Amino acid sequence: MITYRIKFEEKNGKINGYSITDLDGEHETKNLIVGTYDSKSKIFSFYENDILYTKSTYSQNVFCFVNFTGKIKLINKNSKLDGNFKGMFKNKASCIDGTLSLIGSENIYDKMNKLSKKIDKKKSIDAETKAKIDPIKLIDDLKINKLSKDQNLNVFWEDKTITIEIFDSGKEDGDEINLYNGSKIILRNYKVTNKKKSITIDLDSNNTVFTIEAINEGTIAPNTTKLVLIDKNRTFELMANLSKKDKASITFIKKDAN
Repeated sequence: MITYRIKFEEKNGKINGYSITDLDGEHETKNLIVGTYDSKSKIFSFYENDILYTKSTYSQNVFCFVNFTGKIKLINKNSKLDGNFKGMFKNKASCIDGTLSLIGSENIYDKMNKLSKKIDKKKSIDAETKAKIDPIKLIDDLKINKLSKDQNLNVFWEDKTITIEIFDSGKEDGDEINLYNGSKIILRNYKVTNKKKSITIDLDSNNTVFTIEAINEGTIAPNTTKLVLIDKNRTFELMANLSKKDKASITFIKKDAN
């Protein structure tokens, strides 16, 4: 079994959105999805057509893209999607087929809220443990891509420049980082605050690697630095989740170089 999430909008029968495979795993991959929905027949179709980012080290040529057609009622609270999908390589050759079984996120949140209330009532569980195992927080954490120790995120880029916004999206606790562009340091001992630090750099090669290094863990471990990557009309949000001296990297790959 592989974790799978889709988020989309339906407008005038057209589907646009994205999918995420292997959430928070070593092969986490985000793809654009497009498709159609017929409100009369309830036929819902979509396919993955472009990789936005991946943590996987495999070549793009071996990625197997989901192509799904099935009958579904798009109801916010009780939406369910069950059915078989066809797997296809980028060149439309068949790869691995399988089954999708998805449930609407609102339904999941309802169930997790009930579980959270039960946990809160348990006097035998201390407040710190309750915060760590909060079901709602665990689901919310899956919405943002995490960048952990020694991980690399491959982002497929369209623009000729890279804009990175760096900030602390939670409580300021003194997190400090170094940021490198290749071997060149562009931020040294930078203290991350709630105020966004914006950096724009030209892409001068087909593959550009940025490395983030945690100098400390602030007063609340670990070092959690929010990064927003801006590419023309697209944005990528991720959270560097690092211990002291840990490093992680982002490789920007020009799409016209693929």
